[in-house]
Amino acid sequence: MKIEILTFTGGPFVQNTLLVVCEDGRTGLLIDPGAATPDALAAARARDLDIAALLLTHAHVDHIDGLKEAKAATEVPIHLHPLDRPLYDNAANLALAFGVSFAEPPPPDIDLVPGTSIAFGGSEFDVVFVPGHAPGHVMFVSTAHPVAIVGDVIFRGSIGRTDLPNGNYGVLMESIRSQVLTLPPETRLYPGHGPETTVGLERDTNPFVLELHSGRWV
Repeated sequence: MKIEILTFTGGPFVQNTLLVVCEDGRTGLLIDPGAATPDALAAARARDLDIAALLLTHAHVDHIDGLKEAKAATEVPIHLHPLDRPLYDNAANLALAFGVSFAEPPPPDIDLVPGTSIAFGGSEFDVVFVPGHAPGHVMFVSTAHPVAIVGDVIFRGSIGRTDLPNGNYGVLMESIRSQVLTLPPETRLYPGHGPETTVGLERDTNPFVLELHSGRWV
């Protein structure tokens, strides 16, 4: 069987909360539970899925503002890269700066370790370190299917912002060059905002990753 990825979008930042239906058809993963978390949880209940984990690509407020509800509803571990723990712990202050409401979640349970794999319900993902937008940003790359969940590293025709605390444009571009664009061109990319895309499309058309005059990768 193939994995299925359902996208639920909501909130002032128009953020994508992802529900992964694993290959066994019974296990679900909730990734970056933001404002649309209630819709994702409702879909999981409708499919009678057993949510096995709450996975975070990074800890910006729009990607965790549904996490308290998700944790209460599922009682499963929260997985986060430890370099993003300061962002996680200060998310309420960032929410205040943006003028949005925020329900503080409990502490993370499990550290994500780049270079390792995580497996749930017959589906396995490599944890890949892609800092720049956030210091502890990771993406989840399926080991069996051409699928990558990329958070706010790259979008269709754009890239993640680097003007937030601890963002770094040069580091982000190196993450994109070395970790995203080297995936097979047919790999489907599921970002934290906007529609899905593919590595090939971004390699060929994304103005942020092409030199406009020479057409070479940055």
